[in-house]
Amino acid sequence: MLALLTLTQLAAFHASAARVAPLREGVADIVERTLPSVVRVQVERKAASKAGAGEASGVIIAADGYILTNHHVVDGATAIRIQRSDETELPATLVSSDPQTDLAVLKVEAAGLPFLEFGDSSRLRVGDAVLAIGNPFGLGVTVTSGIVSARGRSTGLRQFEDFIQTDAAINPGNSGGALINRDGDLIGINTAILSPSGASNGIGFAIPANLARSVMSDLIVHGHVRRGYLGLGLQPMTADLAEALAIDAPNGALISDVTPDSPAAKAGVEKGSVLTAIDGLPIRSFDRLRLYIAEAKPGVTIQLKLATTSGERTLPVTLTERSQTAALTQEEQLPGGAIVSGLLMLAIDPEGQFAAAGLRPGDVISGVNRKPVASLADVKREVGQSQNRNVLIEVNRGGSSYFFAIARANF
Repeated sequence: MLALLTLTQLAAFHASAARVAPLREGVADIVERTLPSVVRVQVERKAASKAGAGEASGVIIAADGYILTNHHVVDGATAIRIQRSDETELPATLVSSDPQTDLAVLKVEAAGLPFLEFGDSSRLRVGDAVLAIGNPFGLGVTVTSGIVSARGRSTGLRQFEDFIQTDAAINPGNSGGALINRDGDLIGINTAILSPSGASNGIGFAIPANLARSVMSDLIVHGHVRRGYLGLGLQPMTADLAEALAIDAPNGALISDVTPDSPAAKAGVEKGSVLTAIDGLPIRSFDRLRLYIAEAKPGVTIQLKLATTSGERTLPVTLTERSQTAALTQEEQLPGGAIVSGLLMLAIDPEGQFAAAGLRPGDVISGVNRKPVASLADVKREVGQSQNRNVLIEVNRGGSSYFFAIARANF
């Protein structure tokens, strides 16, 4: 039976449908609205510098003239200018930058500028459509399209990485430009490409908007990024290490060092335990763990879930502020002249098990199966008493501790 609607009912139906599922802008509409918020960044450097003069991209993120770009774009700059899409130019000053995330904040003296709103990059899904806007090869503001190819990528370029990977074409000059979603929100700052030729090969990387927003806020307010300090040396966990430690935790991060008087030390965290979760979140990625701790602000109390030989325990740790020059892991080195007891490894068979496990000449074996050793006889004694398939070796390398699992049959 055919249902008939009056004109009033039909109008009401369309109004209701519009509220439930509003029509999305077309791509051209999104570009028209967002493109004026992306600028060309022109940088001058001393002639002796590595790059001389150059061009890249930036994103206006406030109407009063704050602009986000990459640290590597403005590093060593003697003068910075920005050019808007209408070709007007303005001098810019560097507010501050953060090499560890490759972000920088610029400021121009202007008001009423068009700017991009931050989107929530944590809601991105692989396959979401995105647009990249920037200044490739100095051609001027250019738009390319693609999808989110992956999330949580790490490339080793910077200390703290959680990249969005996209196949939207990103080329030299796109650095510092915008990655936006289909709502026109800023969800990333384009920063790097993976390409043998130096041009787009379908693999580009952007810093997530949530990380960029947090870094930007600290750079503007404090002049540097305030990062939480825990005071742990961490290394990736393996099944062999778990067996050697006699701990049922093949996943997580092995605590190889605890800095004296650090927040972790004061909370009672012990070397040789395994960090399995923070604030209830299981540790599945070593890189993500490092970033999680670094993003936590000083004064925040986090809950560490630990696996030890005596069972699981949860400890609250209140973070202090991390030194700007300290590394997140292996944060403290032994003071100069500190004496380390142990067995110095002068040479290692490059084809042997010790080299395969990661030991190097110059390492000092300071412990075997959690017992201190000072001679070859000590090592042989502890290995002989071991009942495990793998022997736990503690090594001092450059003042920091590391653990290795070596098959007992190789001694």
